[in-house]
Amino acid sequence: MKNTEKFLSRIHCHRPILYFLAILFFFTTNSCSSAPVISPENAIIPETPEDTNTPEIKTPGDGSITDKNILYVGRWDKSDNTVFHSYWTGAYLRVNFTGKSIGIKLRSNTSLVVSIDGETPRAVVGQSGITLLNTTTLSEGTHTLLVGSAGQNYEVEFEGLVLDKNAVTYPPDKKLLIEYIGDSITAFGGSDNTPTVNYAWQTAELLGCDHTQISFSGLSLSSGYGCLDTKIGMDSLYFNLKNYNHIHECPVIPWNFSYTPDIVFIFLGTNDECGQAPEEVVSLNSRNMIYKIRQKFNDAEIFVMRPFKGIYENALSSAVRRLNSMGDEKIHFIDTTGWLSESDFSDGTHPNETGTSKIINKLVPTLKPFVKNNF
Repeated sequence: MKNTEKFLSRIHCHRPILYFLAILFFFTTNSCSSAPVISPENAIIPETPEDTNTPEIKTPGDGSITDKNILYVGRWDKSDNTVFHSYWTGAYLRVNFTGKSIGIKLRSNTSLVVSIDGETPRAVVGQSGITLLNTTTLSEGTHTLLVGSAGQNYEVEFEGLVLDKNAVTYPPDKKLLIEYIGDSITAFGGSDNTPTVNYAWQTAELLGCDHTQISFSGLSLSSGYGCLDTKIGMDSLYFNLKNYNHIHECPVIPWNFSYTPDIVFIFLGTNDECGQAPEEVVSLNSRNMIYKIRQKFNDAEIFVMRPFKGIYENALSSAVRRLNSMGDEKIHFIDTTGWLSESDFSDGTHPNETGTSKIINKLVPTLKPFVKNNF
């Protein structure tokens, strides 16, 4: 009995220590035994941040019209899987390729512009069937190709590229895209009236951008006016797949807006003077057209350039200000006052070579801050 009492008294004396040991044992055993065992297949592995320096895997292509390495720039009808048909001025395709020669297969005759390895674009007569695009044998390695329409009246019915044996295609470099909307001044230039020597093509090239020229000689901004027999304006025609050469076709095919430009550049108004379009008509139509374009391209920077002779300057600038006041600060008016003199025009309307150079020298620094190429 005495021994029992002595044992209990010892327990009582050491009760705090025993409590501590009991609590420690409880948490130790529960933290180990109750923790779930995670199998490797159910383990949650922290995501590793994407390595932006990982080189893009480039899959070789075969040059067919459905080759994903071919970049189509401009408005192309791809509804027929045997031929892709270009519309509007200066539509082209870009691709990289290997081999010592390159050809193009066409469904019909046309006039082409061609540039291989960055050469100055040159005219090539495209024949139905196969047309060779290089003038001399190319070196070993990978080359760049740009080939497209030589003007507003030439369309490309493209059936594929013709590569050397064992040659392949690779994707071209990525570039930002400028969409030009205009009349003859935007459609062509130079003594041979090609799209490659006017302000639009040259400015975009100097900025390192791809470019479209949704433009046609004689077109006004406002429907009901203009210098053409059928008084349709770009406020309507811009939203169609095909240009003015096809306006009598039925049904009218709307453009599907399959690509999104980074910059939209509008240079219209010169031909609205044919028919004497009132200032308020041009202002309203330009505002509505810009608004509709904004619905298609939410983030694009939109520029409206003043006609060189100042025609409809107030109508166009007021349309831009009105849209700015509605909260759209990505619409800009370019004032061309003082850019050109009378000697800078070939016929009083179209800039000559000197005038074109002056326009380019003004536009490149104007647009450059908006060309943010992060590719």
